[in-house]
Amino acid sequence: MARAATAAALTLVAAAPAHAQFGSKANTKNTTTPELPTCAQPIGTVAIQEPQRAWWTELGLNSPESLIKLMAGRSNCLRVVDRNGGLAMRNTEAALANSGDLQRGSNVGAGQIRAADFFIIPDIVNSNSNSGGKAIGAVAGAFGRRFAGPLGGAIAGGLSTKSSEAQTILTLVNARTTEQEFVAEGAAKKTDISFGGGGGGFGSAGFAAAAGGGYANTDIGKVITAAYFNAFVNLVQRMQAMQPGAVQAAAPTQAYAATSSVVMRATPSPAAGQVRAFQVGDLVYPTGQKNGVWWEVDDENGNRGWVSSAMISPRR
Repeated sequence: MARAATAAALTLVAAAPAHAQFGSKANTKNTTTPELPTCAQPIGTVAIQEPQRAWWTELGLNSPESLIKLMAGRSNCLRVVDRNGGLAMRNTEAALANSGDLQRGSNVGAGQIRAADFFIIPDIVNSNSNSGGKAIGAVAGAFGRRFAGPLGGAIAGGLSTKSSEAQTILTLVNARTTEQEFVAEGAAKKTDISFGGGGGGFGSAGFAAAAGGGYANTDIGKVITAAYFNAFVNLVQRMQAMQPGAVQAAAPTQAYAATSSVVMRATPSPAAGQVRAFQVGDLVYPTGQKNGVWWEVDDENGNRGWVSSAMISPRR
């Protein structure tokens, strides 16, 4: 039943656009948020990292990770690899396999975890001069509730005192190079969102309801959900311009290390001239050219030649 309810909520939010401001400025033109874009095939895999400041705890909300996971799954543009609870449970299974406690043929072991192409870091940020240390008090009054305890600058900066606006960002980071690809922005105001219990938008149905954790039960949760929805739409639209596999192709070649003494040859033959010798642990960088067991490689000084692939392995 829970799965059916979640599926129904996701269907509703995709079919009915959310009436929230799209953009990062409070004075931008108010437009209707388009429905969530979708991809015919995933652009890559992504791991979602919680921001260092757990701003959501003082608002009585769960981590925004649950929202981003739902949106990523619905768009089909990103495959989420779970580096939190899912990875911990997988490591438990691997430990059982290593101890011999799993049944024969369980096929749990090394080399099976899929690599992340991107990291997504969700956060709330300051974007206008109306935000400040007293923002939460004003927002709490506007939403008709009080928050338990003082809040730090992360929340005070991300919620406008005058417009009750949530400003959110989704930072996309290249998992291989740690380069920041881009920052997607989203904003939403209480006055832009329908807070009714049913229907479209971000009422009881939709991503807020499916994510749970207070996002559907509080006005501030609905505003933050709408802002993250807008940011995710921005993220997906920009990622759709990327070619599938482009991140892997653009990343530098993985380093390999010599596992025994080996000679680099000028051509893929044991009789070819010697370019240089490698000792155990020396690094080489495959160029992608192969001839049987022979691989063309570069050394750290830029020398190029051929070595037997039986004598090298990925650096651990």
